[in-house]
Amino acid sequence: MLQIAALAIVTNLVEPPTWIFFEDKQVAAADLEAALVRQEQELAPRALRRRARVRGDRGVDVRDLPPASAYVQSVAATGARIRATSRWLNAVSVDADAAQRAAIARLPFVTRTRPVARTRRHEHPLPVTDESPTSQAKGLSWPHLSALHVPELHECGLTGAGVVVGVQDTGFLLEHQAFSKVQVLAARDFVQGDDVVADQEGDTPGQHHHGTGVLSLIVADDGDVFSGVAPGVAVILAKTERIDVEEPFEEDYYVAGLEWIEGMGADIFTASLGYSDWYEPQQLDGKTAVASQAANVAVANGLIMFAAMGNQGPQPKTLDAPADVDGVIAIGATDFDGVVTPFSSRGPTADDRIKPDLVAPGQDVWMARSDSLVAYEMSQGTSLSTPLAAGIAALLLEAYPDLDPAGMRALLRATATQPDAPDNDAGWGLIDGLAAAGLHCTCVDADADGHYAVACGGDDCDDDDPASHPGATEICDGRDNDCDETIPADEVDADADGVLLCAGDCDDADPARWPGADEDPDDCIDNDCDGDGDPACAPTTGEDSGTGDTGASPTTGSSTSDGVTSTSTSAPSTSDGATDSGAPATGDDGCGCATDGDGRSAWLLLMLAALPRRRSRQLSPRTQPQ
Repeated sequence: MLQIAALAIVTNLVEPPTWIFFEDKQVAAADLEAALVRQEQELAPRALRRRARVRGDRGVDVRDLPPASAYVQSVAATGARIRATSRWLNAVSVDADAAQRAAIARLPFVTRTRPVARTRRHEHPLPVTDESPTSQAKGLSWPHLSALHVPELHECGLTGAGVVVGVQDTGFLLEHQAFSKVQVLAARDFVQGDDVVADQEGDTPGQHHHGTGVLSLIVADDGDVFSGVAPGVAVILAKTERIDVEEPFEEDYYVAGLEWIEGMGADIFTASLGYSDWYEPQQLDGKTAVASQAANVAVANGLIMFAAMGNQGPQPKTLDAPADVDGVIAIGATDFDGVVTPFSSRGPTADDRIKPDLVAPGQDVWMARSDSLVAYEMSQGTSLSTPLAAGIAALLLEAYPDLDPAGMRALLRATATQPDAPDNDAGWGLIDGLAAAGLHCTCVDADADGHYAVACGGDDCDDDDPASHPGATEICDGRDNDCDETIPADEVDADADGVLLCAGDCDDADPARWPGADEDPDDCIDNDCDGDGDPACAPTTGEDSGTGDTGASPTTGSSTSDGVTSTSTSAPSTSDGATDSGAPATGDDGCGCATDGDGRSAWLLLMLAALPRRRSRQLSPRTQPQ
């Protein structure tokens, strides 16, 4: 049975390549911005958008710049052969003898060196040849798909459409009929330095066996014979591993492939490869292994990463890097009943974190067979559990496009079979795809705003209006747009005139006042809310007043004999509080009634002021009518 490309072989060991780490990128501060702009142009727009969404910045920084060319040339000048380059780690890997390594270590800009880690693997046995399709709709894939509730996800329309998955492995035979409909966006062979990811001259025969089986578990679409978890995804393929048992050193190719896939814009990354040789158990802390350091950068850039735990179980602390990284979703293996297999590697990490994160079927799993264009075989290993988990993530990302690495891990953990009692055998439990999909498959989102109707358990208070959902911005429409069960005060329409304060109603207590209302010229009120009063009621003062200009200063505070206070210019006040001067009388109505501004009007007013007046009697309390 096939197992993860991470089982130890200790025969025919050869001297490993060497990592060379540099002290800086040799970019002057004045040149940094221009260098970052150039690097932005080399990254896929999809990658920049993902980075910006998760990181909250422009999506590029000094880590994306390549190692200084002068440093790389100096290393090559020692006679060492450059194998791979890492922008994120500011390093290169080289094939070098002892003398060359010593010369490199003496270079002033080299901070440290370390061996490139080895892949641990098991030789692939002959495949099982029983390929009789089952009676189930998904054929040979039914047992592992049904264990994860994938058929129900397909029934509700999820296929992974619009999601890009990066798959990194030994190679891929894309001519197999399982891949007749797959969309390959890009492919790269980091071993031979070309774009051929199938077996080619220079490869060990069967090189693409492992990767072909892994890929089929995600994207296969072979009718009723076989189906992958997410046949609708597009893929980016990286060939980074050799199967030569004499030279199983590919940690540097892993890092190079990971950087390339992330920069090409993948949403999800999966690799059934692991590294532990040259690392002691106490170094598997998610930070020390070179593959783990690169994985930390990828996750920080928003790439959702899946890694196989390894096949060294059942003892504790048998996991491989980069499954030890906190943000990487590490996957162990179970049978179809959810029982962890004996071979599945266990946690915890060196710093005592629980691993794996989750488990998926990895025993007696069918996959595409690489020595045939139509056949399938049964196998086992966490190599198979991992792409199944990544396929579930692709379906969930189609349903919930805003999921980031932390959100995806939290969702899968919370809906697995033991979310309240995680352990270092199964983590948070067997993945349940249907439970993770939640309302997407059990509710409706009629207005396609990403929120589901309240009637079926969602939180969208109006599923017919895409502008109304939790977190929406309130707009001036008299409705609860953000679904907080409160209508803003300026949207209430207290006078029921159909116009809201936020829409320009200048008096929400008066139904006669609203923008566009008819003006009443006699009520001295701004009925149409245009800010202009009635012309006949406009205050008049000074030379525009009907009194003329007498030159006399007004006096204030004089009182009539009945105690009514008045304001006068040259004439005595009346007993009813009105002025005789022709100046506007002010009060609650705000009306000023001016006389014609000629001399006759002024003389007439003076004559009237000289006439005797009757005082109005004010009733004392005891003479008031009862």
